[in-house]
Amino acid sequence: MSNNLALNIEHIKKEKDGLDVLSDIYIYAVLGEKVSQKDLIRFQWYGIYQQTDDSNYFRIVIPLPLGELNVEQLKTLASISKEYARNSLDINHGQKIEFKWLKMHDLPHIFNLLHNVNLNTIFEAGHTVRSIITCPINTVDCKQLIDVSSIAAKINQSFIGNKKFSNLPNKFQMAISGCKEGCNLKEIPDVNFDAYSYKSNKVLFSVKIIGEHIGYITPSQVIQTSKAIANIYKEYGNRTDINKSSFSSLVNSWGLREFNNILNSSINFNLKDIILEEDNVATKGEHFGINKSIVEGESYVGFKIKSLALSSNDFSSLAKILEKHDASKIKLTNQGNIIILDAPTNNANDLANDLKKVNFNPFI
Repeated sequence: MSNNLALNIEHIKKEKDGLDVLSDIYIYAVLGEKVSQKDLIRFQWYGIYQQTDDSNYFRIVIPLPLGELNVEQLKTLASISKEYARNSLDINHGQKIEFKWLKMHDLPHIFNLLHNVNLNTIFEAGHTVRSIITCPINTVDCKQLIDVSSIAAKINQSFIGNKKFSNLPNKFQMAISGCKEGCNLKEIPDVNFDAYSYKSNKVLFSVKIIGEHIGYITPSQVIQTSKAIANIYKEYGNRTDINKSSFSSLVNSWGLREFNNILNSSINFNLKDIILEEDNVATKGEHFGINKSIVEGESYVGFKIKSLALSSNDFSSLAKILEKHDASKIKLTNQGNIIILDAPTNNANDLANDLKKVNFNPFI
């Protein structure tokens, strides 16, 4: 992005919302015309980037809902990589997949293939609310306080593709964790909802703004709180200076106390100002090896990725191993490694050894 376009991005968004560029993507694909610089900016709302300056090739980035992929999705991504992306298939930090070397005229077909397996690129980038980041072993962690899958899914449903949140001052990232240990995040999100034990086995979520705790809420209050925070950023974030347009810049200019006051005035409850006993535990690692699952009869198997630049063969091999050993889904960690979530315990060792044969080593 040139400095000129960066400075005028608010004008670009006023001319046409990034969410409205989808029809133009299909028109460019059919007519073969060169994409305008303004539309290249808007393409980011759908995860599309020009690969290099003055290039005929594009790359797309796919955010994975809750970081998960099932066998059918693995096979589809492998097929797209082989047929359209010169076998490129990269894992990005933040639970995302990237393809390179794509031709514009192939993008509609690629979007259709993704849609058929419930994947899409909407709000991957641009000035939007991104897909929420979750703990990579949510649903299988024996120590988790609460399964946050349904809350995280509702947050994504509330924001992703919603035109009310397609024009923020800049990007906005949230994360949610149902465990009492810190997840191994690549960077601090704008907002964290982290679970803590409360009275009689109840759970409260700590609301953290740029890593700083401001109060506790109940699980049922997470959706309303997330919407209120996003709306505050939308209304008050800096739109005149791109260098001061981040959510953190807004919070820093106000201070946490003022931000908390505005947040409390935007919701029909107050964040709880209480003291909870916090365990002194290290941030969770990458969960390598064979681990006991909360699901009876199952284990989860984590393995290290030597390089985030994979290929179609890597995902094809992974899908075959899952099918061979009666497993069905994986999850990307926030650092870009992989966890098989539902390996039958009686097959886990054989599965792990098969992974090692294709350079997916769980025995780090």
